Amino acid sequence: MNRIEFFQVLTLWFVAATFLRSGSGNSNPALVVMAFVALGLIYGIPVYLLVELVDHIAE
Repeated sequence: MNRIEFFQVLTLWFVAATFLRSGSGNSNPALVVMAFVALGLIYGIPVYLLVELVDHIAE
């Protein structure tokens, strides 16, 4: 993983975190779907970064 990709993934994580913190309380189905996607990103991105870090160290 190069530096640009790292910062793009990190930015995506911050966007997902901001969305979850500031999401409205409406029961709009689209917002519910976006919240589930954001939750997946919040938990998936750190795992992805950890795997990439371990892979980079192992090289």
